[in-house]
Amino acid sequence: MTTHQDADTNRAILDTLSDGVLVINRDGLIKMANLSFCRMFDIGFDEWAGRNFRDLFLLSDGFDEFTDTVLAAVAERGETKRRITQIQTSDDARSLTVTSTAIDTTKHGAAVLVVVSDITEIRELRETEVRQAALIEDQFSKLQNAYRDLESRNEALSALSKRVRTVRGGATLFVVGLFLAIGTWYLQPLDLFGGVDRPRTDTGLADITAAIQPTRAVTPQTFQSTIDLRGTLSPGRVIAVVSPIEGHVKEIYAAPGDVVSKEDALVELDTSALATELRQAEIEHIRARDRLDELENWESSSEVVRARRAVRQANVAFDDSERKLATSNFLISRGLIPASQLEEAERAHESRKLDVEEAERELESVRAKGVGEALQVAILQAKTAEDRFREKQEKLQSSRVHAPISGVVVAAEGPQAKPLTKGRQVSQGERLLSIEDMERFSVTTAIDEVDLHKIKAGQQAWITGPGFSGLRVPGRVSHVSSRAARGARRGSPQFEVVVVLDNLGEEERTRLRVGMSAFITIVVYDRPSALLVPITAVEQREGKTWLQVRKPDGLYEFREVTTGLTSLDSVEIINGLSPGDHIVLPQ
Repeated sequence: MTTHQDADTNRAILDTLSDGVLVINRDGLIKMANLSFCRMFDIGFDEWAGRNFRDLFLLSDGFDEFTDTVLAAVAERGETKRRITQIQTSDDARSLTVTSTAIDTTKHGAAVLVVVSDITEIRELRETEVRQAALIEDQFSKLQNAYRDLESRNEALSALSKRVRTVRGGATLFVVGLFLAIGTWYLQPLDLFGGVDRPRTDTGLADITAAIQPTRAVTPQTFQSTIDLRGTLSPGRVIAVVSPIEGHVKEIYAAPGDVVSKEDALVELDTSALATELRQAEIEHIRARDRLDELENWESSSEVVRARRAVRQANVAFDDSERKLATSNFLISRGLIPASQLEEAERAHESRKLDVEEAERELESVRAKGVGEALQVAILQAKTAEDRFREKQEKLQSSRVHAPISGVVVAAEGPQAKPLTKGRQVSQGERLLSIEDMERFSVTTAIDEVDLHKIKAGQQAWITGPGFSGLRVPGRVSHVSSRAARGARRGSPQFEVVVVLDNLGEEERTRLRVGMSAFITIVVYDRPSALLVPITAVEQREGKTWLQVRKPDGLYEFREVTTGLTSLDSVEIINGLSPGDHIVLPQ
């Protein structure tokens, strides 16, 4: 018996490991595989029982590197080096570290012990870091080039400004001379060259200045700013299924991985002990109710009746003693009895009087038991007993646990979680299973504290991923954590962000899987009618920002503006510029 319990204990310990463990005996039969191994290789928990290693792995596609590592351990008769292998399951590809050890079969009864660790996510994170580093380097290079281009444009703009000032001086002299010529023309009394009127030409200043500087009309444009993150697909919500009562598992109707509908039966619990508790609660309820009924009709209760009878009997005895005392007084007045007999009659009469008073006090005491605090206590006891009885009844009726929502059944997780098996003792409130809602998905990610202020609930997001290439799924930010996640690196606090995917189509529901990696693009700034101008058209002077704008009369002015966000080549103007304004472009 002890050996069987030890085996169950060892089995339970192996099932709690995050690493997969596989044991193969000397005949090539699989002796044992824990839960983690079955999940990594997409094998049902009971599929390996009685199967041969050759049939289960050598003849299956996608396990070649893994089988080579195991066979190497058998050939070398010792512990092989730790190897990294790739496997391909029906869901996706995984990267594993495999350590296999050949065991002395005469002593242990097994041939090979294989320990497997899943490093898929670690490798993906490493690849993502490499890609992000390359992306950051590329962006830095672009920013450097843009900065150099901006510096060169500023130098060109400075030179152009000098030329413009020179041209403006010449234009001013030209205009002054033009006005003098026009005035002379109007003031001269006659034509000294033949008497014929010369046509005058109206030369506008706008034509002169327009030919000097290139301009561009400002029109509203869509302007967005985004943040790119990486996360993991999660179910839209996970509902815990807990035990409503304490007892033993009688039947299991749904296993992890099953798809269930709302109100489908999941687990049935043994209620024999609860039935006994219900009967005891009913007995207590009946007693408390009878006691309350007795107190509510206390004046007709047996105790009050007995007390009243005692008072009547005491009064009868008192009346009798009073008659005997009167007779004794009459007889002694006639000298027919001795004085001692009168004294005895007086003592008897006094004793009967005390008996009456005692009986009346007892009656009042008995009557007090049915009113005041005694009655209130009886009411509370009856209500408590009734509530306990109703609670036991409801628990007895909830012995069968049903699915709260439609979804996929998953096993309870956590350090205290135990596999759900028939006959196992469960306590009230213990998590039995969980239901994942697959009608909606969410993506969980983390963001650095530097960018945290940019993320807000309700922002638009787009989801892509290597596991569902070709799809661009819309979503929205539903939650931003108000405190840093535990375990974040020192100096770089990370805050959890959850993005919910809404309005999923049939294709999305078919291709999306919980646990897939996902790339998230969150739109942190969206202005559909932004006014954008080239960065090179903006000047910084005296701590202010200026743009050169052409006025309606054709002349130019430097206008102070307020800038917003900046892209690689443009800057948003928030204030100081209107749609349709013409700005001067650098040459």
